[in-house]
Amino acid sequence: MIKMLSIAAMLFALADAAPKTMQNAKVLEDTFSLYALDAQMRQKHHQASGFFAELYKQTSKKEYLYQSLQMLEHANDIKTLSKVTAAELSKSPEDEMLKRFEIIALLKEGNLGEASQKALTLSEKSKKTSDYLLYAESRLKLGDYAGGVAILKKAYALSFDETTADRIALIQYVQLGEKSEAIKFLKEHIGTHGNSQIIGKRLGGLYADSGALNDAARIYEQTYDAYGEPSSADEALKIYLYQQDVSKMTALLEKSHLNDPLLLDLYVKVKAFDKASSLAQTLYEREDNPLYLAQSAVFRYEGSSNRNDPALIADVVDGLKKASTDLEEPLYLNYLGYLMIDHDINVREGMGYVRRALEKQPDSPFYLDSLAWGHYKQGECIEASRLIRQVESMIGTDEQEVKDHLKAIEKCKTKEKN
Repeated sequence: MIKMLSIAAMLFALADAAPKTMQNAKVLEDTFSLYALDAQMRQKHHQASGFFAELYKQTSKKEYLYQSLQMLEHANDIKTLSKVTAAELSKSPEDEMLKRFEIIALLKEGNLGEASQKALTLSEKSKKTSDYLLYAESRLKLGDYAGGVAILKKAYALSFDETTADRIALIQYVQLGEKSEAIKFLKEHIGTHGNSQIIGKRLGGLYADSGALNDAARIYEQTYDAYGEPSSADEALKIYLYQQDVSKMTALLEKSHLNDPLLLDLYVKVKAFDKASSLAQTLYEREDNPLYLAQSAVFRYEGSSNRNDPALIADVVDGLKKASTDLEEPLYLNYLGYLMIDHDINVREGMGYVRRALEKQPDSPFYLDSLAWGHYKQGECIEASRLIRQVESMIGTDEQEVKDHLKAIEKCKTKEKN
């Protein structure tokens, strides 16, 4: 910082002392411009204003004066802005840019009535968008929302600017209570000038606030489709979640991938197991989370039309075993164990996985049922019978699988008695 100030002081000295040749003046202007732009980039607004002011002094180029005033505005040094602007206006009373800075200073100082009058005069003369916007700002600050909207519409008619359109609709909707007019205005803007991220999100928000959720979701999704802007998709998704519209949620998530874990849940909910398995595998590869690897394996099995296919079973078992190395989730430990038991892959090893699940949830009737089935498969009918009776006492025989196991184990017990 000290070095920068020293260089600046040297340059100011050069400005007064250097020979006024065209070449020296050009070098000096270029150098000052670089320092002014550097200060501006670093948001050292006062410093930048000083450099631009010196450039104006040395060159008499008005653009440097305007940049110096703009830096004072950014620095919120309204006192200096007002003073310098007034001094320059005394020399150039018809300079429209200086008049704009005068109005800005008046607005910042809270002199709203004077600002409004000067802005009215300027806008009537110039008919420029920027001056209508300044006049509208003064009216809005005075609480004249109807007047402010009327002036904003004049500015809008010159440029059809989306930011101005957005502001008109918001004031109509919130301050004036003209809700249907605000929505109609934005719909007409889209119909004539096309959608945009700003307009699409605003119209969606107004629709949602007014209770027109289907319209809101539609415009949000159209905005996402056109611009790929995630927050628009997120707003549409919130509505579909509220409406519990699984089909629309699924379609939106498939194209946006805004929330893949939620999409996975939806696939499972509608039993789209092939899609669920593929997505779970993608999530596993992306996040290296063994839970997704286990889910991918389970969904692949659940979605198969031939669950006795040896290649399928081997692939599913391998996936679940790999996941179980780092995953102590009892649901998947039991699934792996039962799969190995039921398909006679390795009954004893399968029972080991079931016991690991029972260590986590010792009172689970489903895990006890798996263990009973393992004892049955090994011919240990007394223990199998004891366990399946325990399961029956806990949940009855409403579950078809429990009913089938009970019947098979009862036969096993009969055989053992004989």
